[in-house]
Amino acid sequence: MTSSTATLTPPPSGLTYARARLYLGITGVGSAVLLAAALLYFRIPSRGLAMSDAQSVPAALFRVGLLFAFAHVAFMVYDLIGGVSLVRRQAWGSRWLTRWLRGVAVQWVVWMLVAAALMLAARAAGTTAVIAVFVMVQLLLAAGRGRMVRVIAGLPIVPTPEGMARAAVQAGLDAARLQVLDCPDEGFVGGWSGITAQTLVVPFRWTQLPEPALAAMLLRRRLAATSGAHTRGVLGAIGWNTLGFVVSLVLTGASPASAAGVITLAAAMTLWAFLGVLLLPTPSRAAVFALDAAATASVGAAPMRAGIEALDAWQDDEPVRSAGVETVFHPVPGRRARIARLVGNAGAVKPWHAHHLARHALWLSWGAFTPLSRAVHCNVGRPALWAMLPGD
Repeated sequence: MTSSTATLTPPPSGLTYARARLYLGITGVGSAVLLAAALLYFRIPSRGLAMSDAQSVPAALFRVGLLFAFAHVAFMVYDLIGGVSLVRRQAWGSRWLTRWLRGVAVQWVVWMLVAAALMLAARAAGTTAVIAVFVMVQLLLAAGRGRMVRVIAGLPIVPTPEGMARAAVQAGLDAARLQVLDCPDEGFVGGWSGITAQTLVVPFRWTQLPEPALAAMLLRRRLAATSGAHTRGVLGAIGWNTLGFVVSLVLTGASPASAAGVITLAAAMTLWAFLGVLLLPTPSRAAVFALDAAATASVGAAPMRAGIEALDAWQDDEPVRSAGVETVFHPVPGRRARIARLVGNAGAVKPWHAHHLARHALWLSWGAFTPLSRAVHCNVGRPALWAMLPGD
């Protein structure tokens, strides 16, 4: 099982761990956005790749695959910093490289399968079929999120510990729905897999939580499912990404029938994903506060506070953030803000609360070839967090 001890790596002088990772994420995301903007502004795909569907599908996909591989290699420097240097737990470089290669290989294969599906749909049936395929890809990614996190990071399933099963019963959750994964990355928090919250992935590390706090955290997850907040988050993310896909098709005039069209759409969807990174954290934070309050109404503030503090310490460990930083970059509020609103906040999840809307949009954007899903500060260089990003 994963050891509870961590060798903490000090951040650069004058920076907290959380702020150092934030600056890394800003740099990585900014680089991807600038590259995407340059590809579109200078029309580089149409100058360097075939725009016609007269080119055979294998030939077009071969060129697309080379460019996808180049994108992974070009981004490796950010992954290396985010996975080996700016981490709470120092790992040997060789172990990190093996995990990184596995993760990028899986993403490359997913991108290629999606590119092939979109290209064939565009050539056979046109734009409507392309949009339908894109929606179907997102539904498949949402449904298989738990399986994909194991494929990407090679995380083993372990038997549900007795204490965790007891906590699940206290939370009103069927312990048979738990899937416990042993993950060496302490930032891994798991989450619901499936569009309608079918399987709850839980990290084995959570056995270190006091049982009342563990029960409170599992109760939050149950409430996310029973209130519909999880499903709204998934469907809202699909809607957001699909809107961007349609806008990209219209504004660029590109079609994934050609190699140039696939790369053009990848660049346009990277810009759309960036817009989501800026706008979607605000409704995501509202859902976090609502679930906190609903769980507190059932179990009280003390176990909720203990759980929030422990999970934040394993992630950013940043008690206080400025309003500007939190508004733009953090879909999960800082722990002091969450704790301050545990008591006195309306203890109900409303029909408009969409849990992890921003996180789901990033994961499902694997179907749109954008690197932003693994460039943000919370998961850059950490393959175990690419499918299930850190959260609450």
